[in-house]
Amino acid sequence: MNIRDAVRAMVHGYPGGIGSLAPRLPRKTASTLDKELRGAHGFKLGVDDAAEIAGMCFDLDTPEALDFATAFAERMGCLLIPLPRGVRPTNVQAARALAEHSRENAELLASVCETLADNKVTDNELRDAARNGAEVVKSVQQLLAALAELNLAGKPLGVE
Repeated sequence: MNIRDAVRAMVHGYPGGIGSLAPRLPRKTASTLDKELRGAHGFKLGVDDAAEIAGMCFDLDTPEALDFATAFAERMGCLLIPLPRGVRPTNVQAARALAEHSRENAELLASVCETLADNKVTDNELRDAARNGAEVVKSVQQLLAALAELNLAGKPLGVE
C-alpha cells in the first residue's frame, strides 16, 4: 500500500469519514482534503496533516490507525512494531525489558522477511528463525518477570 492510499484508508475508516475529519484539521475543508487524497493537480497532502489524521485515528482505535506509519516504514525498508496500548513503564527494568522484547521481535520479523524473499527456507534459515524465536520467547519471559515485580511492589506486605 502506498502512503497516500494508507491515509485515504484512515480517512474513510474514521467515524463520519472525510466530512467529520476534515474540519478537525487546520484550514481544511472536506473538498480540499478529498482533492489532496486523490492527488488532484495542485493539491498535495502534507506530512503534518497525514500525521494528524493518523493521530486522530489512533486515538479512536480505528482499524486503519497504523496504516500511514506502516506504509511509511515499509517505504523506508523498515518494519513498524507498535508498542502495546497504554504501556507507560515507570520502572526502568520494565522499560528495558519492553525495549529488549521489541528489539528481539523486530530481529525475528526482519529475519523471516528476508527468508521469505525467495520463497524458499533453507536449513540454516530455519535454524536462525528458531534461534531468533527462542530469543523472543526469552524476552517475553523477562518482560513478564519485570511486570510481576512491579505488581508485587504495589501490594501491601504479606499480600501476593
